[in-house]
Amino acid sequence: MNKYIKILLFFCGLILAIPVVWFFQNPGSSFAFGPGVQDFSKNLTGGYKLYRNSAHEIFAAPADGWNSEIAIIPSKVIKVNVYDEFIVAERQGLKRRSPNDSLDAYEVPDENVKDFWVLNTDKNYALGNLNKADFKRKLDSLHIPATIELVDIYKY
Repeated sequence: MNKYIKILLFFCGLILAIPVVWFFQNPGSSFAFGPGVQDFSKNLTGGYKLYRNSAHEIFAAPADGWNSEIAIIPSKVIKVNVYDEFIVAERQGLKRRSPNDSLDAYEVPDENVKDFWVLNTDKNYALGNLNKADFKRKLDSLHIPATIELVDIYKY
């Protein structure tokens, strides 16, 4: 009986050792699975960052924290770019998954709602919920080139 236990322990150890060896042979590959592995933050301008905390929680805010007095671009930012002290973004609207259930506050993308935002990091203000025409006029009034390309957040 003792012989069978030793053989069983040997094979269990071998099975547990294979992922460890694989991990050290491929250090660039991701070994983690589950929530959080695709989250990121990317530098923008004026001390702001683009944060991705989940699939639908993607926003622009100061790197050192913020409160209700600090201008941010709320979720869900889908395209972004910077020009001098300005952050310009396209945002997809969110709606409650279950609007009639007060306990379910989870939000999902609303494919019918897209708007544009301009945030001035120097003067701490954001102009939001702009349609395409208002966005172009605002870019012109702020002397931001109308040709500025909004880049997908995963390519920025």
